[in-house]
This record gives sequence, structure tokens and C-alpha cells, in this order.
Amino acid sequence: MSNAVSRWWRSLDVYANPKVRALLFLGFSSGLPFALVLTTLSARLRQAGIDRSTIGYFSLVGLAYSLKFFWSPVVDRVRWPLLSALGQRRSWMLVAQAGIVAGLTLLALADPASDAVRVAWLAVFTAFCSATQDIAVDAYRIEAADERDQGAMAAAYQIGYQVALIVAGAGALTAAAGYGWQTSYFVMAACGLVGVATTLLIAEPEATLGRAAKAAVDPAQVQAAIARMRASVLVVAVAATALAGALLGAALPADSRLALEVSFGAILLVEIVLLALLKIAALRPALERLVASTVLPLEDFFQRYGTRTALMILLLIVTYRLNYTTMGVAANTFYLDMGFSLEQIALVSKVYGIGMTMLGAVFAGVLIRRIGVAKTMLLGVVALSVANLLYAHMASIRPGVAWLAVVVSADNVANGIAGTAFIAFMSSLTSAKFTATQYALFGTLWSLPAKSIASQWGKIVDAWGYPAFFVYTAAIALPSVLLVLWLIRHQRRNDAAPAQAG
Repeated sequence: MSNAVSRWWRSLDVYANPKVRALLFLGFSSGLPFALVLTTLSARLRQAGIDRSTIGYFSLVGLAYSLKFFWSPVVDRVRWPLLSALGQRRSWMLVAQAGIVAGLTLLALADPASDAVRVAWLAVFTAFCSATQDIAVDAYRIEAADERDQGAMAAAYQIGYQVALIVAGAGALTAAAGYGWQTSYFVMAACGLVGVATTLLIAEPEATLGRAAKAAVDPAQVQAAIARMRASVLVVAVAATALAGALLGAALPADSRLALEVSFGAILLVEIVLLALLKIAALRPALERLVASTVLPLEDFFQRYGTRTALMILLLIVTYRLNYTTMGVAANTFYLDMGFSLEQIALVSKVYGIGMTMLGAVFAGVLIRRIGVAKTMLLGVVALSVANLLYAHMASIRPGVAWLAVVVSADNVANGIAGTAFIAFMSSLTSAKFTATQYALFGTLWSLPAKSIASQWGKIVDAWGYPAFFVYTAAIALPSVLLVLWLIRHQRRNDAAPAQAG
């Protein structure tokens, strides 16, 4: 027994790794602007007298985070001429962080009451820089450590991100209450310098430094991909994309279609551009660059895993965060409807709850080292479903603050485990040639469907009530549970194959 405890305790040694510690600060840098262009900005707009409908449109700024896949190939392959000494990942991080600090500074100087349009454009610019930073930081995190340490890297990132949410949420609101919004956003811009300092102090990952040979796309591979492309196939792809977008759009209410329409529109644009370039010989170099940045990352993924396995993995990515995202958007309204005060919600959910998420993230880093990513994912998603059922029970009684703390503990610890394991899983799927592009694709795949489904929570509650809604959020985790069980079995079979062959 003592030996087992000792082994688990030694698993915490991974958090002494300087690369893991660096992710605490990079996670903070990634989380800081998120609230400042969304929830915190909404509070600022409301105090400036902006109507609710206009504030609702500001939430579309968040599309930058869901659609970052579409410019991730640029971050993966384009170099900044004057910053080449920093390396591919650090140079992009530094440029994005400088944009964030500039955007927050300009938001501090802007007045929503007199020029809401200017504030909207500044929020879009800041969100774009923030999403670009996320692409570069994710690639750095994957390339800076081996697969065994990815759980700890993801956990450290999660902890830093959660601390930033407290600073950009409760911290920014407190500063605004005491000193005004301008001072609050100036302070937040200064906090953005944490990311700049970290980027300047860390080293470029060895995997990235050796990328010139490893990540250089073989021209023959590009030519082979172009040779396989047929105009007729692209025409069919355009028609299929348009049809799929139309059918999915018809299945969603009008107020939930924008993200879907933008995503399918971007895919259609790429397909149409490929079709046009394929038929114009003079634009062959442009076709080669486009194929190298958008087609080859997808081909690489399917070639490494095989079509059937790749499709199952993508389906797992799409479904894994459905239950948490759907429940998460309803949480604050639910707490208010249960009769809790804003002070109680802030203390239990936003401060104590975030602490529980950090605890779950640290625990996940140890679990991944001890039992692997897939089993940790299974534990996380099952624990989230159990937490949702506790919420269903809570909705059927008259709960006190103690009960709220119990349920928030279960939910946030489970989310820390599931979220960290999920990040480590998606990180393990990328290849050195297309790290940023492939990881950004996975992020788009899980976030867009989850957010579209989550947007309908209010209608479900109105029709069925809160207890049934939380049972529903627990139930929609079933597909991901089955897919994680498939993943565990698939990995076991692959591990056994070499032994049998030997």
C-alpha cells in the first residue's frame, strides 16, 4: 500500500519540470483576453447603457475562437522575417501577445456609450489576436514535451487559464467598481505583459527547431495530392458541403446558425478556390501552397490512422464536450432561479469552483501518467454525467449553499479531469508537420457543434424544466462514453499486436 502511495506521489514530480511551469504563465496569457472581450465586456456595455440585443451581437466576437482553424495554416508555416531568431512558435506568440496588449489598451481608451462600433471592432481585433495566440501556444505545448508529459502540460495550461478567468472576471469587475472601466482595462493590458515576458524567457521547443527538415512538405507529396484531385470530385464536394450546411442549418433555429454558416462558408470558399486554381495553369504555385497548407494536414491525419479509425476519432472529438458545454451555459441562470444571490454565486461558483477545476486538472495530470489518457477521459466524462444528475436532484429540492458547494465541487473537479485529458488526447493526435493546423481543426470540430446545441438550453428548460434538462445533459454524454470505450479497446488491440507478432 505504501509503495503504491509513494508511486502516485512521485508522479507529481512532473510539475517540477520548467517547461510545465512555463505553461502556467502561457495558460494565463491565453485565458486573460477571453473574458475581457466577452463576459466582462458585456458588463461594461450594459453599464454604458447599451441595450441587450446589441450586447447579444457582441457575443459573436467569440467566433474567432471557434474558427481559428481557418488561419492556423498561416501560423504553422509562415515565418516573421524580423523575428526569425525567436523561432516559429515564439515569434507568433509574441506578435499575438503584442496585439492583445494593444487591443486591450485601445479598449480602455474607447467609450462604448459614444462609439459602440469602434469598441466592437477593437473586440474583434483583440479576439483574433487571442485566438492566434492560442494556436501558437497549443503548438508550443505539444512540441515542448514528450507524450508522457502532455497531461501535466495540459493541466498547467488549464490552471493558468482558470487563474486568468478570475483576474479578467472578478478582478476586472472589482477594479472597474473602484476606479472605472478605463483603469480596469489598463490594468488588464498590463497583465497581458505576463505572456510577453514568458515568451521572451522560454526557449523554442527542440521539435520546432528541427522542424525545417521534419515539417518541410515534400514537393512530390504536394504534386501527388494535386494529381489525385479531380474537378468532378471537387464539384461533388462543393455540392455536398452546400447540402450538408443547408440541412444542418434547417435543423437549427435562426439564432443559432451563424457559426455554422460561417464555418461551412469558409469550407466552401476553400473548395471553390481549389477548383478554380486547378483549372488555371498560371496559378499552379498558388494551388501548391494551398494544398500544402489545407489538404495535406487532413490527408496526413487519415493516412496515419486509416479512414475508419480517423472517422471514429473525429466523432469522439465532436461528442466529448457536449454535456459539459450544454450544462455550462445554463449554470448562472440556474443558480439565480434556485434563489442564490450574486454574492453566493460569485463565491461558490466563480472562486471556489475554479479552485476545484484546478484541483481536477492537477489530478488529471497524475492520472494520465498512471493510467493513460483514454481511461482518464472515461473517468472525466462519467464524472461529469454524475455531476449533471446531482444538478437534476438539486433542481427538484430547495437547496442551501452547502448543497451548491457539493454539486459545484463534483462538477468542477470532473471538468478539470475531463478537460485536461481531452487536451492531452487531441495533442497526441497531431503530427510534427502540421501541429498547429491539426490541433486547431480538432478545436473547431468540438466547439462549433457543442455551442450550437448548447444555445438551445433555454427552450429545453422552458419545455421540460430543470430536472429533465440536467438528465438530458447527462444522457448526451453516452455517445462519447461508448466512443472512449472503443478507443480503450482499440489501443489495447494495437498494443497487443506487436507482442503477438513477436
